[in-house]
Amino acid sequence: MTISALTNRIMALVATIRWRTEVVTSLGLALMRRPFTGKVEFVAITGSAGKTTTKDLSAGLLSCVGAVTKTQQSSNDSVMVARTIASIRRKDRYAVLEVSGGESGAMDWPLRLFKPRIAVVTLFQREHARSGFGLEDIANEKFRLVNALPENGTAILNIDDPLLRQRGEEWDGNVIWVGWSEGAHLRLLECKSAWPQPLTLRVAYDGEQFAVPTRLYGEHLALSVLCALAVALATGMELPVAIANLQTLEPSEGRMQVVTRSDGVTFVRDDWKAPYWSLDAPMAFIRDAAAPRKVMVIGTLSDYSRSASKLYPQVAEKALEIADLVIFVGTHAYRAIKRATAEQRERLRGFSELRQASMYLSDVLRPGDLVLLKGSSRVDHLVRLIFDREDPIACWQVRCGKSQFCTSCPRLYDFTLAGSDTSSALVDGTDEALPAIPLGDGRFILVGLGNPGDKYRLTRHNAGHLALDAFAQQQDITWQQTAEGQVAEGLLEGERVVLVKPAAAINHSGSTILRMLGSEELARVVLVHDDMDLEVGTMKVRRGGGDGGHLGVRSMIAAGQTQDFCRIRLGVRPPGDVRKSWQLVHQSLSEREQQQLVAAFEAGLQQLPV
Repeated sequence: MTISALTNRIMALVATIRWRTEVVTSLGLALMRRPFTGKVEFVAITGSAGKTTTKDLSAGLLSCVGAVTKTQQSSNDSVMVARTIASIRRKDRYAVLEVSGGESGAMDWPLRLFKPRIAVVTLFQREHARSGFGLEDIANEKFRLVNALPENGTAILNIDDPLLRQRGEEWDGNVIWVGWSEGAHLRLLECKSAWPQPLTLRVAYDGEQFAVPTRLYGEHLALSVLCALAVALATGMELPVAIANLQTLEPSEGRMQVVTRSDGVTFVRDDWKAPYWSLDAPMAFIRDAAAPRKVMVIGTLSDYSRSASKLYPQVAEKALEIADLVIFVGTHAYRAIKRATAEQRERLRGFSELRQASMYLSDVLRPGDLVLLKGSSRVDHLVRLIFDREDPIACWQVRCGKSQFCTSCPRLYDFTLAGSDTSSALVDGTDEALPAIPLGDGRFILVGLGNPGDKYRLTRHNAGHLALDAFAQQQDITWQQTAEGQVAEGLLEGERVVLVKPAAAINHSGSTILRMLGSEELARVVLVHDDMDLEVGTMKVRRGGGDGGHLGVRSMIAAGQTQDFCRIRLGVRPPGDVRKSWQLVHQSLSEREQQQLVAAFEAGLQQLPV
């Protein structure tokens, strides 16, 4: 085992130990706190959507009659439930907990740590579509919260969800049904939310009708309002009192949250998560809105079963029917625009990185625009588009992996931290830098993918760098260092050829390559990269097509918004080795394997199209 592989394994082990220690500590603190929570009434909320808004509204209503501890943001896994319980104070009368249930056993630890007196289930939807955990499984797991109620407990259930209604009718306990359908105890009769007017409901309860004004936006949030009012009823609060208190409560962060900036542009943040099935509701809100111009910014979608190549163009078509301008951001942006007609491209844009989109929006947005942000907080962090408009931000990381909003992140405005990008390619306000090297009229530009740093130099994932290094050595070529990477010039069959090694992590190298070359040169690019599906010593040459699961190729396609470039795929898998790709990428190539790889690269050069 190489030193780099050993180091990576040790780091992974340390991270695992640290995480497990955190889990044990959190669960331990919650168990220790449990004896002191006897007088606290636990309100537990689960469902496939609407949990956080229901939780925040319920906590807001209950805080009018007693002290409340609640789940922060959408931290609903077992560890975060434990932390919330550990933070319960002696003065608390209620604890309002958001609980997951999207996988088998998700309720195990939460139900060991507390016993709910009120259980709310909003609805069932297929989550994490490719996980193999079906809708029935999700329903069974989430309904465990209801089954855990004591005899004097109350379940608050959505009568309009067929699967939930079936389980609720079979359950022998006290239920407050909410929803549109006949039989609901708190029945929705009318629901309006047409921008700029906020959400207003008309409900029926106990033979009377009530108007319910709110500060929320979007008709789909009506379910959360009903559930929160039902929670108040279950604790003994009179409905008119609950309705009056509800009018003071603001939307949850990132859930149809309206943010109007000083420049007159209004953003609607629906940027916590973006399962495909959740798109219809915010799209309907934009469709019905009264605004001079409607803009939609769509990030990374999740929970879909069809291929991304089919899904994103369909979403783009639907969005163009609703909005005046549609912008896709992220690694799938190029998929969204690839089928667009010339007329559609006037209103449809795609950017591989958020900072590119931010620069574009700074030029095109104007006072009165209504802008919907729909994406994932873990992947996209679209809220940075808002922050950057008034005060340029420092952090433009593509995938930081933090499942929190940027509002509480110290990296946002800290230009001293590693990863802050102030390159001239971005400072000048253009979304494309001038080429960093004189490209001339050669037939090909060979771009080798590889992670920068000595510890990665001979690894299988760095096949692109290795191949170009061997090419340069054979021709006694000297590499020139630029701000974005290394470049050189050589000859291929008597013609000038440019060599490029971008100094960027493989998986995020696309924008760096684009800045080095300029988009006009992509047709001449030959991308040289590793292929974990091919054995060492073999290769394949192709032009166009998808990324084949290679994140570096995906980054290139996303940055250039085209698949029309050549690739030389170099095999790096040892013969007969059945290990997963992630177990091989940072493994070093033997001297013989390096020779085989170089020979395969030379053979690939001979197959390049004339």
